[in-house]
Amino acid sequence: MSNPTYGTNPPQHPYPVGWPGKYPTGWPKTPPGTKRRRGQADPEDPTASDPGKFHWGDLLGLIVYIGGFLFGGMLFVFAIPGVTEFGADAYGYDPISFQEVLSADQVPGWFLMYSNVVLYGIAGVVLLAVSWRAFARSFRWFATWWWLKVLLLPVIWLSTLLFTGLVLMASGQEPDISANQQAVQEAAGESSLWMSILILGLVGPFVEEYIFRHILIGKLSRYISVWITVPISIIAFTLLHFISDPETTFASMVPYLSMAIAFTAVYLLSKKSFAYAWLAHAFNNVMSVLVMELQFIEMGTII
Repeated sequence: MSNPTYGTNPPQHPYPVGWPGKYPTGWPKTPPGTKRRRGQADPEDPTASDPGKFHWGDLLGLIVYIGGFLFGGMLFVFAIPGVTEFGADAYGYDPISFQEVLSADQVPGWFLMYSNVVLYGIAGVVLLAVSWRAFARSFRWFATWWWLKVLLLPVIWLSTLLFTGLVLMASGQEPDISANQQAVQEAAGESSLWMSILILGLVGPFVEEYIFRHILIGKLSRYISVWITVPISIIAFTLLHFISDPETTFASMVPYLSMAIAFTAVYLLSKKSFAYAWLAHAFNNVMSVLVMELQFIEMGTII
């Protein structure tokens, strides 16, 4: 039985020219049903990041952050003989014990900075160890237009300041400094500029972006709608800075709310780039440290 022909096609080529191949025209580069390996770039969008699923390292990171920071578990580090005394001596003060620090009428400024160095140092090392692969992969956001994305960092910072000012103006509120900000300023005044930039400007933002963007949005949104995870992230980030402040005011909360909204928007618009959200946060904090340093210089000049 001979094969049917179409039109004037010869018997040896009975089908029309351009007959479909194995897969329809425009089908993805990989066959249907093929799963990408964890961390493998999406061939359709090489700039998108994949935060991945939860793993044991995330549990360890959450334990360190929640237990160590929120519940003060890592403060026991300073109860180890010699740890607090070493810090006092390093900052040029007479050695005192952790018990003496707690019994003081006001926590010394040097201890505020020293505790940040120790606690953020420990948390930063642990969180980097459990997330460095996802963090490194998220730099693929810079695969295209990298120079424009870098130039947008100061724009993001200025936009946050502008938004804060507009909200305060619309609400008729005067700017107010939170207890958290006062503690940061006091701590920065007891430290060198480079140490403040390292801890407050780089390590601190890394720890917070890991928790509030990478975990609460990037990974949690695999199981819960992003419309739920985003408000959780914004509210949690804002309230974190006022846990121990009984005199919280709306005006003092606005800057942190503005930053929470800005960094969340950056994370989502950069296709969940952990690295880009960290850079936006770090740029904001480094600029704040530099502004505080200029204020200290001016105060020293006046005195």
